Parts: sequence; structure tokens; C-alpha cells
Amino acid sequence: MFLGELLVYRYRLINAEQRDAALARQRESTGGRRLGEVLVEMGLLTEEELEEALAYQRDQRSPWDQAV
Repeated sequence: MFLGELLVYRYRLINAEQRDAALARQRESTGGRRLGEVLVEMGLLTEEELEEALAYQRDQRSPWDQAV
């Protein structure tokens, strides 16, 4: 699951409009900043909330990771 979707639908820490605004800011920035960095910079997420969501995302297995 993408981080933006996770934050909107699982954790409900941001809404879809805030996610979209952060994604737009991310695209406009130079240096390839990550979405989480942008959300923290915008004040929409704390470092702790970001770390928790990233840990959850990391622990989720992708269907492509499973043996066939």
C-alpha cells in the first residue's frame, strides 16, 4: 500500500485533499523529497506518526513477494 493511501484510509491522519496537495508539492520540489518529508514539513504529520506508518508499510507483505 502506498504511504499516502495508508495515511488517508488506514490511519486517517490526513484527508485525500491534503495528500494530493503534498504530492503536488513533492512533484514541484527538487532533490527527490519523499512524501513523508513533505507532509511533516507541511505540519500535517509528526515524525512519530510518519515512523509508525512507515513501520506498518514495511511489515506488510506484497502479493508479489509471496512464493508461487
